Amino acid sequence: MNTCILFLCFSLGRPDAPRPPDPFFGEDKFKHFVTSFIVTSLAASGARAAGLDHDGALIVGAGTGAAVGIAKEIRDLGREDATASFNDIVWDLAGVGAAAAVASRSQ
Repeated sequence: MNTCILFLCFSLGRPDAPRPPDPFFGEDKFKHFVTSFIVTSLAASGARAAGLDHDGALIVGAGTGAAVGIAKEIRDLGREDATASFNDIVWDLAGVGAAAAVASRSQ
């Protein structure tokens, strides 16, 4: 038997194995992305309306979006009905990055 086929068979795992408790893709991750995108966009827009220049508003927006996402995960550490997740932070930061990219293209 080919060694590669044998390795592939063992790497597939059992079909009845439980799903990982925190998949990287899912509805929850989409919500993290969108929420961080919106928070970042609103904070940057608010900072711009308050009189900051383009770069300063971008920093305020990205900082606020990242802080809100990380604070939510820190809060989840202390709650029994919620679990903190590194994957959630990754999606939060992806939303911050996407909003910052969009905001950096506007003047």
